[in-house]
Amino acid sequence: MNWNKTALFGMLIFSTVLSSCNGKYYNFRGANIPDDVTTFSVSYFNNEASLVNPSFSLDFTEKVKTKFQTETQLGLKAEEGDYKIGGVIKNYSIAPAAINVQTGAAQTQFTIIVNVEFECVKYPEKNFTRDFTSSITFDAGTDFSSVESNLSNELSDIIVQQIFSAIALDW
Repeated sequence: MNWNKTALFGMLIFSTVLSSCNGKYYNFRGANIPDDVTTFSVSYFNNEASLVNPSFSLDFTEKVKTKFQTETQLGLKAEEGDYKIGGVIKNYSIAPAAINVQTGAAQTQFTIIVNVEFECVKYPEKNFTRDFTSSITFDAGTDFSSVESNLSNELSDIIVQQIFSAIALDW
């Protein structure tokens, strides 16, 4: 019984310390967003890659929105949020990754690169434009179209987390 009271007291103290941090909002997932930043907007991520998956741009854009809606207390605005996120899909490609002397390519690498433009009008020192990338290899004997959906979903999740970390986990 004493352990439960001690743990509860410790959590209460910890949450009080976090809520009293000067001008910042921290949550248990680690988001660090200034108190006066209350909204975000996400522009459509156009696909400028040479290989185009017709649904990837929309799916990626929606994943970014969902990540910020579920991991922060920011409200989504159609345009002109306190945090403005947008960009382009620069690369969506497959290439040989490992060569087998007998058969040629043994592994294929699938890569996605997204260029992100982030703007915070209230804190322009946070603004950036940079590339986020992720790749994965798979057996070269596998037809890409049979694994594309799963692989693109996996890579986009990784890139969305990278974007979120760069914007909201700015400790």
